[in-house]
Amino acid sequence: MNPIDNLTDLFIKFPGIGRRQAKRFAYFIIQSNPSFSEHLAREILSAQKNVRLDPISFQYFTPKNANDIYSPITLDSSRDNSLLMIVEKDVDIDSIEKSHAYHGKYFVLGGLAPLIDTDLESTIRVRELEKLIAEKCSKSELSEIIFALSANPEGDRTTDLVKQKISPLQEKFNFKTSQLGRGFSTGTEVEYSDASTLANALENRK
Repeated sequence: MNPIDNLTDLFIKFPGIGRRQAKRFAYFIIQSNPSFSEHLAREILSAQKNVRLDPISFQYFTPKNANDIYSPITLDSSRDNSLLMIVEKDVDIDSIEKSHAYHGKYFVLGGLAPLIDTDLESTIRVRELEKLIAEKCSKSELSEIIFALSANPEGDRTTDLVKQKISPLQEKFNFKTSQLGRGFSTGTEVEYSDASTLANALENRK
């Protein structure tokens, strides 16, 4: 393949990018000043080198110090540690934080369960979630888990499957589970919801 096709195939791997848009990106790179491409390459490598993954929430963050292991949200003692919101991806946290309607902790699943796949552990961090829930419950630190996944078939299926997996822990420790309520329309992704919609959905979770 030629360089444009190679670039196109790389951009297609980006979430939500189809072949037509990927090819537009490829031509943009080709037509750009070489200094821009070099700058872009440096920033990509810098992000991969310097951004870390929180071992509790699995949220990516940029450490302020070399010894930082946990994200600012995980370390924030002013947040409600008894609330745990489950999201699909990091950008969903950004959207929810803009609503200023939630002040608990997060857990990033890392994706959604495909409609035909039954092996949850190969697609999402369900094992890590079970471990975190067990640890929080053993310290009496958990009162509610909020499922903030996209309102589409994959999101609904993931919510149902994860609820099934954690049901033994819920029966043992008696914490509540809820999910985003009215104001969060069917087919909507958390990432693309505005702040007021998310605030309303959080207030009316069920």
